[in-house]
Amino acid sequence: MTAFISVVQKYERITELTPEIMHELIEKIVIHAPDKSSGHRTQEIEIHYRFNVAVTNAVADSMKYNKKRKAA
Repeated sequence: MTAFISVVQKYERITELTPEIMHELIEKIVIHAPDKSSGHRTQEIEIHYRFNVAVTNAVADSMKYNKKRKAA
């Protein structure tokens, strides 16, 4: 746990997420196959942090991100 605290303190006030920071804090990102069973596309994403401290799950929903804009 001491190693985790050292890394987090090192990046306590970052203003930009760089590849170096991501590699030091994140073990892996798992993107699951899309699911279209509900009639629109959703996709689960897992972020596994280093030091076994946490796993974040998110679901991307195409209905929220693919809204077409009206032509002016």
